[in-house]
Amino acid sequence: MRRLFTSMRADCSTSANRISPFGRNDIIASWWCYDEDHYCRNGIVAGIAAGCVCRAADVAGFYIMTRPEITNVQELRGKRIGVTRLGSSSDFAIREYLQKHKLNPGRDVSIVQIGGMPELAAALNNGSISAAPLSAPSSYIAEQRGNRVIGNLANEGIYFVIAGLTTTRRYLREQRGEAKAFLRAFGRATHFMFQQKDEAKKLLTKYAKIDDPGMLEGSMKYAYDFTEKIPLVKREGVQVVLDQEAAKNPQAKDFTAERFYDNSLVQELINEGFYKSLWGK
Repeated sequence: MRRLFTSMRADCSTSANRISPFGRNDIIASWWCYDEDHYCRNGIVAGIAAGCVCRAADVAGFYIMTRPEITNVQELRGKRIGVTRLGSSSDFAIREYLQKHKLNPGRDVSIVQIGGMPELAAALNNGSISAAPLSAPSSYIAEQRGNRVIGNLANEGIYFVIAGLTTTRRYLREQRGEAKAFLRAFGRATHFMFQQKDEAKKLLTKYAKIDDPGMLEGSMKYAYDFTEKIPLVKREGVQVVLDQEAAKNPQAKDFTAERFYDNSLVQELINEGFYKSLWGK
């Protein structure tokens, strides 16, 4: 394992300060920056979900959780569903999920703004709402209280930018080798998480300060459900963000999804057999 970490450290040491995590709001912010030297504001080159040179996840990262007495999505008709805030990713996720299952948000169900994930879980536990989209570790806490998972959005085909890794176009052009090395380290770290669960838990305990065994297990399950092994950015996830912004800002219609991501580095690693060497396919 020491050799593994030494290799990952060598791969990412020179580029770690030029490649940064990003999410939905960073894509929106990047629309207003045309200076390619501006750090973290010029498109998608990588990521967990998206302007981006790779992604870790580009589906809505939630479990749809309900009160114990509700066994399927159709039983939510006439009920109150909580989200963190209107217009948030949790709001988008539940609306897409309901519409996919032929329920009309606002007409068939009421969507109410509650607060953060802990507040959503608490509202579900006390019965003030009947359902909520939750992520770990709040989803684990809610499930331990007897609430039910009726939907895992990793399996629903509801695309959305969650997070990713981004850099400037200039850095990608001038330091392409370093950026590629960083993605190799990212890929090895992802493989380590899947293959070395106990060691990954130790790292989660150390850096996320989670030491409850159940919450650790729930957090690992969430990571396994929503982390992509081969992190190509999906156009659909970026387009969703553009479509949402276009409803508020007509200028967003002037941009294409391709403006915000670059899959070329990940594709090079695929062609070179890097991911096959990790995952065997």
